[in-house]
Amino acid sequence: MINSQERPLRLSIGVIISVLIALVMTVVQLPDWLFNFWPDWIALVIIYWCLIKPERVGPVVAFCIGTLLEVLFVRSFGVLGLGLATLAFIVNSTHQQIRIMTVWQQTLLVGLFVGILRLITGWLYGIVSDFTITSEYWFPIIGAMLFWPFVYILLEELRSALRIR
Repeated sequence: MINSQERPLRLSIGVIISVLIALVMTVVQLPDWLFNFWPDWIALVIIYWCLIKPERVGPVVAFCIGTLLEVLFVRSFGVLGLGLATLAFIVNSTHQQIRIMTVWQQTLLVGLFVGILRLITGWLYGIVSDFTITSEYWFPIIGAMLFWPFVYILLEELRSALRIR
């Protein structure tokens, strides 16, 4: 029998491992042609965990992860945190409808969710700094949609390995 305290610990370990891998994937050096299409890995991880465990992973966790990302990139405080918290709120609000969809249908919604995140963060960066949204700013949406099935499968395997229910 699994101790009731082991389940949140396993979930925390799973979230921490996936966020650390996403942070590494975010800061990896890329050629210019690939850089514009590189997905927002943190957003994909947050979307996954908000779909699977909406009662444990939500806006507060997403805001903390966004703040960690802002410290890593030395950006304006609160912009990514607010964007990721909004993303987590939207996914938590609709998780029951999204979970019954196939991975391919989820891919379209992931593109929409990442687009909303990009819209919010681009708008806020435009307010707090001299930032202009260009067409290249939207390209990571395509990358997120391309990588979502692989991220979903890999995080399902991680969840299975850690026996997170």
